[in-house]
Amino acid sequence: MGAPLNPVPGVLKAFFEGYVDGLDVYKWGNVLHFAYTGGPPSDADCATIAGTFRNAWNTDMGPECPSPTTLQSVTVTDLTSVSSGEGQSLTVASGSRGDDSIPANAAVLISYPSTTRYKGGHPRSYLLAGGNADLNGAAEWSSAFVTEVQTHWRSMLTACLAATSGTTAVSSFGFVRYHGKYLPNSGAPHYYLDTPIYSAVAVSTATARAEMASQRRRIGRRKA
Repeated sequence: MGAPLNPVPGVLKAFFEGYVDGLDVYKWGNVLHFAYTGGPPSDADCATIAGTFRNAWNTDMGPECPSPTTLQSVTVTDLTSVSSGEGQSLTVASGSRGDDSIPANAAVLISYPSTTRYKGGHPRSYLLAGGNADLNGAAEWSSAFVTEVQTHWRSMLTACLAATSGTTAVSSFGFVRYHGKYLPNSGAPHYYLDTPIYSAVAVSTATARAEMASQRRRIGRRKA
């Protein structure tokens, strides 16, 4: 196991994890980051916030996912230190879209703008959403579905921003940079930032793309 990543004070990491077709070898996951105000959350506070995030997914993204898709857990971790609070919601939520599942390596791409120039491009999310009826040919989503999933993703993020527990209140959505790169060609090719950078993103700028994205690592080897 490698060394822990450097702390990111005042930031929560939310890990949404689920299955496709009820098989734990066909997993999907999304990692999101949120800044918070107020006091640091306890383990119980993190669990409460995770429950709010789970409900937001169930309300807004469940209708975008075919019924074989499930959200199994949401884990919220305070990144302020290695000993800060962490909690889970283990209440399962299921997709409710009446359609067949998309291929295991396909995804909806959500991109976020960033004024920071760095290796790896702008932040993005890969969503397991949509069904065969939402395709426009072999490589694109229909325009109606793109608009729909973008609206629901923004709505989910907005609901997450309303999460509170104890003295902790989620205040913004954003992303965290842990790595840097020397440019143009001096020093090491990349390095860990001593102080990771959190950048807030306006929910209204989250943009769904028409082109079908690939999430190859979601394909697992089935157990014999």
